[in-house]
Amino acid sequence: MSNNSSPADPDNGLDYILLFRLIVWGYAGMVLSLFGIVGNIITILVLISPSMRTTSTNIYLTALSCSNILFLLIFIPSYSMRYLIGYRLYITNQPPFAFEILLTRLPTTPIYNTILLSIIYLTIAVSMDRLILVKFPLKAKQILTPRTTLTTILFIYIFSIVYCIPYWFEQHYIPELKQCRLTSIGIKIHKYTRIYIYIPVVYLIPFITLTCINITIILSLVARKRRKKSLGAKTNKKKQGDHHITLMLVAVIIVFVLCQIPLLVLNAWYAIDPQGSSHSLLFLSLNSIGILLMVFNTSTNFLLYCFFGQKFREVLVGFISRIIFNRTRQSNSQIGIRKLSEKEQQVPAALLSQQQRISTGNSSIITDDVQIKINNSTREILNKTSIENPEESCSLITNSEQILTINEDPSMKVDQKVNLYTCANGKRLLVLKI
Repeated sequence: MSNNSSPADPDNGLDYILLFRLIVWGYAGMVLSLFGIVGNIITILVLISPSMRTTSTNIYLTALSCSNILFLLIFIPSYSMRYLIGYRLYITNQPPFAFEILLTRLPTTPIYNTILLSIIYLTIAVSMDRLILVKFPLKAKQILTPRTTLTTILFIYIFSIVYCIPYWFEQHYIPELKQCRLTSIGIKIHKYTRIYIYIPVVYLIPFITLTCINITIILSLVARKRRKKSLGAKTNKKKQGDHHITLMLVAVIIVFVLCQIPLLVLNAWYAIDPQGSSHSLLFLSLNSIGILLMVFNTSTNFLLYCFFGQKFREVLVGFISRIIFNRTRQSNSQIGIRKLSEKEQQVPAALLSQQQRISTGNSSIITDDVQIKINNSTREILNKTSIENPEESCSLITNSEQILTINEDPSMKVDQKVNLYTCANGKRLLVLKI
């Protein structure tokens, strides 16, 4: 968690810092942010699918993805666009431009800190969720209910908002200087919010908690694997899926901790020597890299879910396949409608009437010796069905679930393998089950 550093930071290598931030925050940060927003949106769509949204772990991950999107949406204007637009003005020491003044006047820092704090504690919550499932599998269903999960998520967001209330009163904008300065309240609380409370709440407590949870989970998985190997027991499909989810979350937590460590060191450095760190070229360079690592962490969870989450991959592939299939089916339907209209002009009306007669009162279709009673939806489908050879084939039914009854002729033979009804006159009624 860090304030948006001013480009006019006093430093002998100011030009170097500005160029470094342009590359790190401007170009690399923009690419990572756009990729992360798309990835987190896809993650949410997969996790809210009927087969995924029932577990508490996926509910936590959905909330975490929402916070990641909000974080990236704030990072893009506050860091990336700021340096992409204003780099040349900063180099030539021009006065603040309109976009920078707008960012200065907006409360980006308290909102930014609130979202980042929610990400940290949602990560702790999902790790605790997985620890309970690993250590107490029999009691997990009673403990990790959807209501408990949603209550925990709501509590985390409320805690993040309440904790960041002092940031709303810490600074105020001075129009004459076109800059923000500490208020009288901000001067009094700055030392406590930034040093004595900030580091323990944002870094020490989360890092210690996540480290202990991760070690416990890994040791439990190793012990379980050894126990199963010694007993020669086979792992069923459900337990194997839970194992993959646990590995995925362990990877997410490890990446999160590694990406947060640089900022922990930098904040401790700033707490010990605030004046010296602000003028240090090394500090400013590492601070730029540390913030980029936070962007990297919020943008790459989607890749970890795809790599470690077997069920996540299956649902994602199915989701993409349905989109492609629906588009293909719509395209084929339009082509079929055009072909049908062309054939209707070629086939005599009397021949069509002989092969298929749809009654409006009884909702039935007469096809030679076979009568099929259908509902209105199926009748509409049959009306649109293309008959390739009207003289030699029976009607094509595209959804067998819509058939109410089939009155079969005793002379009909049923071919179970191909699902064909063979009539006595040699013609066939084809039923396709979808």
